[in-house]
Amino acid sequence: MGDEAAKNIVEPAYLCDEKKKDGYVHVIVSAKGLKTSRSLKGMKIIRKAENAVVNSTFEERSMEVTITGLDKGSLKGKCYQLKIKKLPHDIVKDKSYMEVEDDRVVLYLNKKEKESWYPELESGLETEEDEGESGNP
Repeated sequence: MGDEAAKNIVEPAYLCDEKKKDGYVHVIVSAKGLKTSRSLKGMKIIRKAENAVVNSTFEERSMEVTITGLDKGSLKGKCYQLKIKKLPHDIVKDKSYMEVEDDRVVLYLNKKEKESWYPELESGLETEEDEGESGNP
């Protein structure tokens, strides 16, 4: 990550939904200015970020996505990072994945148990930034 982007880490806006794909919770992360290109891999069209490096990490009860702008374009010097430190329930990390789209990244969290996450999703997920705001260690 470039020095300029490292200084400008911002928690992006996001929203969650579990209706679209059965057994998954979607976390849609806003990244205004993110551009993608399409390529064909086998019989599937794959989208890749053109003007940023996008990385995600999934653990049983946490997840993280980082979108770091490249040296040119609308994301130059920007770094979006969303760290969910405590998911409401366990996920299957090896079946969770992300898709990159223009202006956003969609994370698909594969729920270990099939019960609804809606009560917890309505109040928002616990992020690393929330911890700093509350003054807890």
